[in-house]
Formats: sequence, structure tokens, C-alpha cells
Amino acid sequence: MEVTNALWKAVKLKRLSKEDSQEALKTLGDTTIALYELDWPQTSEVLDIAFKLDIAIYDAAYVFLSDKISAQFITSDTKLYEKAKGQFRVLHLKDYV
Repeated sequence: MEVTNALWKAVKLKRLSKEDSQEALKTLGDTTIALYELDWPQTSEVLDIAFKLDIAIYDAAYVFLSDKISAQFITSDTKLYEKAKGQFRVLHLKDYV
């Protein structure tokens, strides 16, 4: 639903046409995406990260998961990058492209 919400918002902000949002969703539907379900102890770790870094739970979940699967976390959110960079493998999108 997060992706669908982002597409909906992009259409509302006139950054994307309704047709393009439908096509993007269709294309994503053909993509293999790994889903991860967090258990209660892991959710507790996410909450700890959110408090420690003073970030939203969703952001903390992304940081937590990237750490657990040993993947570098890439973000365009400068505030999140600044808060997480000293403790997690995080890269700002501007430095990636």
C-alpha cells in the first residue's frame, strides 16, 4: 500500500498522470519483491532505533531491515541520512547516482 499511496500522491500533486501511475503499479506487479515480516522482538528493536535516532517508525523499520539483511540503506531524506549515518550503513541518494 505504501507504493500505491506514493503513486496516488504523485498524481494528486500533478507529478504523474493517472495512466502512468497505473502502468507503474502494473510493472511493479511483475517484479519479484522480497517481503519481510517482523516479529515482536524485532519490532521492539525498531522502536528503540526510532527513539535513539528520533525518527519515524517507518524510517526506523527501513533502517533496521537494511541492517538485518546487510544491505546499504539508500535515502534521499537528508535529515534521516544525517541521523542514521554514524550508526548504520546509509548512503544519500545524491552520492549514489
